[in-house]
Amino acid sequence: MKLEPTAASHDSRPPGAANLERRVKRQAWAPEHDLFAVTAPGLEPVCAHELLNLGAEEARATPGGVLFRGRLDSLYAANLWLRTAGRVLLRLKDFRVRTWEDLLRQAAAVPWEVWLEAGAQVRVRVSLRQSNLRHEGRIAEEVFQAASNRLASLGLKPPRLIGGEGREGEEDDGGDQTEGPSAGGDQPAQTILVRGVDRRASLSLDGSGAHLHRRGYRLAPGPAPLREDLAAALLILCDYTGDQPLLDPFCGAGTLAIEAGLIARRLAPGLARDFAFSDWPSFREPTWRHLRKQAQAAALPAPPQPIHARDVSAPALEACRANARRAGLEGQVEIQRADFFNADPPPGPGLVVINPPFGHRLGSVRQAADLAKRIGWRLRLAYPGWRVGLVLYRPEWAADLGLAQARTLAAPHGGLKISLLCGEVPG
Repeated sequence: MKLEPTAASHDSRPPGAANLERRVKRQAWAPEHDLFAVTAPGLEPVCAHELLNLGAEEARATPGGVLFRGRLDSLYAANLWLRTAGRVLLRLKDFRVRTWEDLLRQAAAVPWEVWLEAGAQVRVRVSLRQSNLRHEGRIAEEVFQAASNRLASLGLKPPRLIGGEGREGEEDDGGDQTEGPSAGGDQPAQTILVRGVDRRASLSLDGSGAHLHRRGYRLAPGPAPLREDLAAALLILCDYTGDQPLLDPFCGAGTLAIEAGLIARRLAPGLARDFAFSDWPSFREPTWRHLRKQAQAAALPAPPQPIHARDVSAPALEACRANARRAGLEGQVEIQRADFFNADPPPGPGLVVINPPFGHRLGSVRQAADLAKRIGWRLRLAYPGWRVGLVLYRPEWAADLGLAQARTLAAPHGGLKISLLCGEVPG
């Protein structure tokens, strides 16, 4: 139930709900909150760098994500701007667990009416690691019951528990397991996360909804696509800002080139999508509208330097064009059919980003290693002085590339452990 501060709505409020708007102001908007940006393991320092650039005063990388503090508009901005996070959580409670009653008491103390709409569809996800707590199913039931009792005690319609309750950690590999609207109706579902580690536990509310890597443009994925958050992490690792030419010679469906275009144009990755926080009772449409207008005003009309997307596959290039069009970059990424090992480099130097073929498309491990050596040879021959960012599916290939001042991040992708490598081609 959205509250409208009018006399008519005041008179018609359910018993116990007359002061709900005041509670929202006092408990949701007045204080700073503990927030947590979930990332794929390995991307925590990149995400922390993003948050500091967004103005977060505290951004501490921890396994599985980044802890930071801010008011609710900080949560809005993080969802709007973060390129390497999977979701942004609002920490409702963080507490020491000695007995089962500790969980019950803390869950009952949450002002659920501030965060859950009356009658909201809710799922509860639980993650335990060497925790004093046991029985994930019962934990989910008790936390949901605490929320239900709280709303009912205020004369509000209790939430409705929907499928999907069960195990869920803050740390994830950035997969697609976080749903948007539920199958049970048109109303989006809210997700409560319960996490227990050793003698501590936390209760959080997911402010994002669908995973943040779902920018909305990649409807034509192509074979073995690179996820958007990983592509953005590679570009940030390479200090890419759009002020230098960029070439993706194995572009496939174009994720790296498109993420580069979004960075180069200063386009917020969350501009074209919805978020779970917009269905909270505390949601302020004017604040969100202001943040979106600020983001739109900050965008550049075109990338400052050329972005080249090349591939030998005509179907891949068609997918790249379609995805670039949906991302608002039509005509701003130069898409061309070309063979990296024969084509001349574009004017530079600049940044080359490569997500090479892998898996069954390459055959044996030896064939894959040979490709890495050929890439290194071609870079040294044709791209001296360029910086290079690569996705490596075997870390030992880094030695075959011969890059100087190399730095790496390890991250999971599609069930594999990959390395994001950035370095310079000797000039």
